[in-house]
Amino acid sequence: MLAGAVAIAGTAAMLGSRSSTSAEVQGAPLAASAAVAREAISASAPDAPPVAPTNAPSVAPSVTSGPGTVAKRTAASVSELLDLSQLTLAGDHYEAVLKDGRHAVLTLDPALQTYAEKLLAEARAPRGAIVAMAPDGRILALAGRRAEPGTDADGKRKKSTDAKDGTSDWRLATDVWAPAASVFKLVTASALVAAGVMPDDKVCFHGGLRSVLESNLHDDKHDSRCESLLYGVAHSNNAILGKLAFQKLEPPALVKFATDLGIAHGELGDLQGSAGAIEIPPARDLSFAQTAAGFAGSQLSAVGGALLAATFADDGEQPVPRVIASIDGAAVAAPARRRAVPAIVAKAVSKMMLATCEMGSAAKSFGRHQAIHVAGKTGTLTRTEPFYMEHSWFVGYAPAEKPEIVVSVVLGNPENWHLRGHEAARRLIDRAIGHDKDRTAKITSTRHVGW
Repeated sequence: MLAGAVAIAGTAAMLGSRSSTSAEVQGAPLAASAAVAREAISASAPDAPPVAPTNAPSVAPSVTSGPGTVAKRTAASVSELLDLSQLTLAGDHYEAVLKDGRHAVLTLDPALQTYAEKLLAEARAPRGAIVAMAPDGRILALAGRRAEPGTDADGKRKKSTDAKDGTSDWRLATDVWAPAASVFKLVTASALVAAGVMPDDKVCFHGGLRSVLESNLHDDKHDSRCESLLYGVAHSNNAILGKLAFQKLEPPALVKFATDLGIAHGELGDLQGSAGAIEIPPARDLSFAQTAAGFAGSQLSAVGGALLAATFADDGEQPVPRVIASIDGAAVAAPARRRAVPAIVAKAVSKMMLATCEMGSAAKSFGRHQAIHVAGKTGTLTRTEPFYMEHSWFVGYAPAEKPEIVVSVVLGNPENWHLRGHEAARRLIDRAIGHDKDRTAKITSTRHVGW
């Protein structure tokens, strides 16, 4: 135990103050310092759950509530009784009558819920979902919106739609319908750090802006730049993540971290739905590298994205999402968090998420000079079925130094889009904590639990 603690402390020092010369990763064996990092992470990691086959269905285990809650209530049983389309606004909170006749008070914040719905209407996307969550798992906003494409002059379905008219559908926030895209790079980065690749370790590469090719996987004469893992995540560079995954990871390691982070069978607490789904190629080949970069093999719900961001916001501990504050006047206590990844891994990935917003793919919306520092990850991937949608993702938390709110936005935009995921997230964060001290206090207060 003591030896493990010493090793962890040494590795933390490596992450916090690395030398100015970063090691270049060229497919060679990891340096001795990286081996020490692996030992430290192994010593600090919890007992990992067995890895389910990649084609296994996602099953969220029931969670029994703690003391002071409704007797023998499980998340699964409540999720079957709650219909979020039948809510009543009562002053500063929402209420619902469960299907068994009991009365529930919800954690949803009416102002944030209304604003999330407004953002989706403004986006005018065929599919869209927004989730705002407190770091302890309380759902503050859960919004979804859909609109089917119309038909053209010949009566054929249009390729896509600029959806002015849409209908609210909260299930788009809890169901898995969108590819995880580059948000999955957070999973790959976690596995790479656990394998001994430090955020500042460099890899030489070429291309990678929109694809991962066979030539990207090996050292190549066209490798004209050398950048770090941190740079690869922050700028969503596919060649860097694909090459590092191909050279440093085995498929079971990626499956393990996707499972540990809840994407494979993550709990949604008292919500119906799924956090995500994975299908990792069994062989370490080009398709595996492309999956590691987020091109295929992973899907994510908006709530699943919020859970992923919340895990890195809390140094590797993952909350259970909940939307019920009380039932028949009895407060519902928060289920226990679980250790998803070692703290040292989570801290390293959080550093990459902060870089994403300060100088990477989300810098236009956030930037390092903003009053509120945000840590997050963008993702963009186009699919043409069931119709054209450019999936625009942002998952993250703010303030980065002491998180108060977690956000997850996914917009299935048409060709002529009106809003991107990180833009909607920026506005939601500003509304929640940017310029209103009273709302900041309200969101962070634990008094919500006992409404």
